[in-house]
Amino acid sequence: MAEPLSPFVYWGQTNDIISLKIALRNTEDEQVELKHDGLSFEATGEGVKGNNQYSVQLQFYLPIDPEKSRYRKTDTCVEFQIKKTASESWPRLTAQRIKLPWLKIDFDKFMMEGESEDEVPSGQEEYDQDMVEKFAQEFSDMKPSSSYSPDFKLNYMVIYNLFQFIGYAYVVVSLLYRNFTQGVEAKHTAFEFVGNQLMVVQLAAFLEVVHPLLGLVRTGVIAPLAQWIGRNFILFGLILQEPRLQERPVVFYLFLVWATIELVRYPFYMLQSAGREVPIMTWLRYTLWIPLYPLGMLLEGTVVFMAMPLFEETGFFSFSLPNRANMAFYFPWLLRVHPLIIAGAGYFLLRHMYQQRKKKLGPALFSRQMFSRKLR
Repeated sequence: MAEPLSPFVYWGQTNDIISLKIALRNTEDEQVELKHDGLSFEATGEGVKGNNQYSVQLQFYLPIDPEKSRYRKTDTCVEFQIKKTASESWPRLTAQRIKLPWLKIDFDKFMMEGESEDEVPSGQEEYDQDMVEKFAQEFSDMKPSSSYSPDFKLNYMVIYNLFQFIGYAYVVVSLLYRNFTQGVEAKHTAFEFVGNQLMVVQLAAFLEVVHPLLGLVRTGVIAPLAQWIGRNFILFGLILQEPRLQERPVVFYLFLVWATIELVRYPFYMLQSAGREVPIMTWLRYTLWIPLYPLGMLLEGTVVFMAMPLFEETGFFSFSLPNRANMAFYFPWLLRVHPLIIAGAGYFLLRHMYQQRKKKLGPALFSRQMFSRKLR
């Protein structure tokens, strides 16, 4: 089935109002559904593809008030005046950070105080401008491309996230396969069979601290750095150093929880890098952490408690006076404090994830909108 045609849509805003102008002439049989989270518009009219059926589907950045919004139809366009529920400026019109080729900014509608509506171009002028832009675009598409410039940033981010996903998928599949085939024995040999692979992807995860510093992603540094340090302290500082700890079943469950979280996170980032969104993947990314993050923290704390008597016995990482540094350090003291660090860091991480989820999906556990949203 052919994709519905989309007319040019111009949008502008003040702190209270969103202005939309759909460039369709002689509109007929329009069907308008304006909800608090989006707009559905279908009509027959004269647009960039001549006299055709056109459709506009928008999911708004923030909720609007349908009751206080209105629209009118003219010979040259369809105009909407949409009331925001909160008086603030939006950074973009749509909920998704995706560029829509038919959605354009109407700079004249970003009015400052003292500006007059007489300065806004007429619908006829906008329609003529649309047609000129359309012809120019079609003409440029006919020209053969003289050179191809690959998007190295996109390629790198896709390759990195794919590499990490494959690594963690190997860990999950290996653990589950051995558990089904070997039973209890598999829970005592998790580190032996997937430890090296897990250490590789955990070391590679440090790049997630570097990416925002280089401007490759628009995220913070603190959260990925804290998670990287916390996991690697457990993996390299405790489990790798103590063979008796490697044989404990808790290591099997810890590795499984760590890797399961990443099976959703990295595909989500890979799609995000390509400017795409799969609703179920978005829901899983912002929901799966609810059981798995607290469970992972509990398992990390269990590993620390199990490690205390082992490191007291071996004295590993501890040193006493006299020595050249003229200082003493007893590693089990750090292990006794570490559960408090896990609890404190875990609180901030869970709060950060909840705020991200609330912003993306809302407070409800299941979001109907995320499963029914039309993909573009």
